[in-house]
Amino acid sequence: MEHQDKYYKGMFFGVILGAAVGTIMGLLFAPRKGEDTQMIISGKVKRAIDRAADLYEGSEPEATYSNEAKHRSQEIIDSARDEARKILDEANDIIRDIRGQSKAQEN
Repeated sequence: MEHQDKYYKGMFFGVILGAAVGTIMGLLFAPRKGEDTQMIISGKVKRAIDRAADLYEGSEPEATYSNEAKHRSQEIIDSARDEARKILDEANDIIRDIRGQSKAQEN
């Protein structure tokens, strides 16, 4: 899971870096007037933002499943911990009873 998170983070930063470098290169080598270039850049930025929002929205179910899995696994751990405590308490009670019986027999 951690490897997958690193992969998506790397992908995200790669896309952002690629977009920034592309924009800079486009500005440096643009054969058009400033207003035309600004309109083109603003359109590309809007599309990039829309794509990023779509990608983010598309990843929400995975995050939901991940959160549900974490929540469920924590419930299982808590339940197992409670059961272990109950068993330990019962074992301690039995040991106390045995010790009490052995002391009573000695007297």
